Amino acid sequence: MNVMYNKEFEFINNFIKEHAELKLKQVLMRKIGTLDAFGLSMKDIRALGKKIGLHHGLAIELFSTNMYEYLMLASIIADPIKLDLETTRDWLKRAQSTSVVDQGLSPLLMNHPERLEFLKSFLYDKNDDIRYGGFSLLSSYLRSESLETLDTNLGNDALLMIKNNISTEPLTIQNAMNNAVVMAGLHVPLLVDIARDVASHVGHIMPLVARNQCNIQSASDYLKRYSNQPKYSRVAMLQARKG
Repeated sequence: MNVMYNKEFEFINNFIKEHAELKLKQVLMRKIGTLDAFGLSMKDIRALGKKIGLHHGLAIELFSTNMYEYLMLASIIADPIKLDLETTRDWLKRAQSTSVVDQGLSPLLMNHPERLEFLKSFLYDKNDDIRYGGFSLLSSYLRSESLETLDTNLGNDALLMIKNNISTEPLTIQNAMNNAVVMAGLHVPLLVDIARDVASHVGHIMPLVARNQCNIQSASDYLKRYSNQPKYSRVAMLQARKG
């Protein structure tokens, strides 16, 4: 650990001591692979990140550790402009297909000017953790990228790849793929029909964990439930605006 960040780590660790919960640590440890955890909630991690602000050097140090909260915090305070492809690949490997990717790295990379190039690279990588990052980023891209700049050809190709390959992928990636199908069907008008076709073909995907009572592992069921609700669907919101 770089001694120049001793004060920052002392501040972080004092915050963690005040807010960490043993019960939350026990829950996290079932979901984060070989990472370790203190037991800090996502709300508190975001609050800590807000206190620190943008600090890319500290983010690099945090991502050299094996602590879930450090990695998540790093993804919040990192400067996306300073992330290159190889560093991001390494971070995806360290994040081990956990929520650090979905709640941290994918939102971070959506602010990167080369996010589309990163996405294309990750989707076809041989490493499972990097490929998981690709489909997680794909979901963020389909959900929040402006329709004026969104690459629908990429979306179409990715959906076809999901249709053809999902059965051979690890369960983690199957879930990430499944979510990407839902995001395409809810948020990209030009991809709605193919998303529904892929969802029908894929069927039910086994969940990683029973996260909550609303956890739906059939993309078709999810699309049926939310496709007409503007609160959850950009497609529905656009249709509602048309009258």
